[in-house]
Amino acid sequence: KARRHHVWFDADRLQPGHDWEAFIEMGLEHLAADKANAAVILLLTPHSVRRPDGYCLNEVARTLSRGLRIIPLMVVDSEPPLSICRIQWLDMRECIPIQAKEAFYRPRFERLLKAIEESQLDFEGSQQRLIKALQPLEFDADILSHIPRFTGRQWVFDKVNAWLQENSPRQRVFWISGGPGVGKTALSAVLSSRYLEVAALHLCKFGHAQKSDPRRVVTSLAYQLSTQLPEYEARLAGLDLDRLAQDDARTAFDNLLVQPLAKLNQPDRAIVILVDALDEATSNDGRNELASFIASEFPKTPPWLRLIITSRPEKGITVPLQGLNPFMLDTQAESNRADIKEYLWRELAPHLGNRPDASGLVDQILEKSEGVFLYVERVCADLQDGNLSLDRLDQFPQGLGGVFWQFFERQFPDVDQFRKDVRPALRAILAAREALPMEILQLLFNWQEEELHDFTRTLGSLFPVTTEGGRDVIKPTHKALADWLGDEDKAGIYFVNAQHGHELLGNLGYGRFMSAVTALHPYFVSFLPAHLVEAQVQRIAATAFRSEVRSLGL
Repeated sequence: KARRHHVWFDADRLQPGHDWEAFIEMGLEHLAADKANAAVILLLTPHSVRRPDGYCLNEVARTLSRGLRIIPLMVVDSEPPLSICRIQWLDMRECIPIQAKEAFYRPRFERLLKAIEESQLDFEGSQQRLIKALQPLEFDADILSHIPRFTGRQWVFDKVNAWLQENSPRQRVFWISGGPGVGKTALSAVLSSRYLEVAALHLCKFGHAQKSDPRRVVTSLAYQLSTQLPEYEARLAGLDLDRLAQDDARTAFDNLLVQPLAKLNQPDRAIVILVDALDEATSNDGRNELASFIASEFPKTPPWLRLIITSRPEKGITVPLQGLNPFMLDTQAESNRADIKEYLWRELAPHLGNRPDASGLVDQILEKSEGVFLYVERVCADLQDGNLSLDRLDQFPQGLGGVFWQFFERQFPDVDQFRKDVRPALRAILAAREALPMEILQLLFNWQEEELHDFTRTLGSLFPVTTEGGRDVIKPTHKALADWLGDEDKAGIYFVNAQHGHELLGNLGYGRFMSAVTALHPYFVSFLPAHLVEAQVQRIAATAFRSEVRSLGL
């Protein structure tokens, strides 16, 4: 306050007998109105951030959902929630009580002021070194999008609990397998937020090169484990991380995980690594290097370390993991159907009201869903938007493919216009090796800003525009959608051939490479060779590109 900051302090604002939740919401809304000049200072203690019932976890989620800056202060030894484990924290443990340790407190307070006023979160020390070398990946947005709407799955949690309570389980890997849209990623998000045992999380992402790169998976997991296991953090701090983090995945796994973890005392609980949507890391040739890597390398880790993975039952996964027995998320299991019914009753409560046919309506939607959670999410959204009506259940789509077909039929009734104005851009979006930057889409078709926004509006929520790495990008909302569009038998007149998208991106990127290589977009620096090869352009072009960018140090 002496430095003219407006301070909202919970001890001042939260009075007995008042609605604490409402007051906290008001405080966060006040900050969100001026994000650039706002910050939330979070005091890390075991009581405040413990999983699953730390009293500050909800506030952390709300803060992240509003895009507000968090400055964590470590007050008492504790393990930061995974949602903020990539944010550096300022160590204040030696400063308590402040009155008796003014000499320790004063320089830390000055560093806190720099963090607040100059956005300098570089607190040096081992934390900064680990973040810089291991480059942990971010999954906050993915986790936060699933948790508020999550329903049921107690039957899955019961199985996970039983597995965690086994002292020496026959399988240290708990493999959850299920078809597209059954809710595997939502389940992973909740497991990571509820279970203290989950010490590191990785969500494979369709079309995201970094999140499908086994080496980046290893380094990101290593960093997350270091935030939950202080003894492991100390081991990593003694290594030449800048060199080791550049090794291939198997070498990095041995040097960064297997060897340091083997020297640790056994923790007081099971330590779990969670890898979600393993199938989304499958390459175009059907190989899944990450699955093969897990099958061969994970058994080398200490017996107290465990692994939860989720995936579709695809050959790229089932072949390398054939030594494991998967736990199936059966869409027709009564427990799964009961979860969907619970979700429908909750989400459709405003529409069902006191209708005498409410129970029958829910049962009919359940049957049309074919046991797929993604279906009921889309249907509930269409009901909210007025695209569907409970009075016309005959117009409801059948199954997930029906949802996609109905969306495209509604959005693009003029098929010729779809072929001319929409399909070319979808080819590029589906061919992209990670979410496609909007500026590249704009360059491909020479669009003005208005035309770019017109295009994205026509795609609705199935192709959301988000921000990743400070750039606006576009991607399909789910891998099931990309699979459907790429299957001519299912998508029919809306079929999109990604092969033509590789040609579009290859031609654009190579043309810009030839004219001004030093100004080449970062996306093309990373992925132009892959598009040239996929487009079956002579491999010499890709080779020449690689040689040139290396010589320029790009």
